[in-house]
Amino acid sequence: MKSSFKKLAASFFVAVALVFGAACSRDDGKSAGQTIDDSAINAKVRASFAQDPGVRAVDVKVDTHLGTVQLSGWADTPAEKARAEELAKAVPGVKSVQNKIELKTEVKKG
Repeated sequence: MKSSFKKLAASFFVAVALVFGAACSRDDGKSAGQTIDDSAINAKVRASFAQDPGVRAVDVKVDTHLGTVQLSGWADTPAEKARAEELAKAVPGVKSVQNKIELKTEVKKG
């Protein structure tokens, strides 16, 4: 009886380890701590955009991977694009910024 209990307990612990191991593994190679850090950076960059009248926060997407911030979306002027990059670089924890924001252009009527 003790032997079957030990086998059952061992099987349970192996199953738990597999479940937790699978839940903690990620496709992007980041640890849980890095994911939390990147999420915090995203939130801080977005908050700085929302507080600055020079950047339309709703038009700019922010993605962070291992401290590198990628900005994408649309800006009305080159100054707005530059300001978004400046604000992102000022956030603690940001290692670099890739500014892929595009400028809006007027559609010409034919």
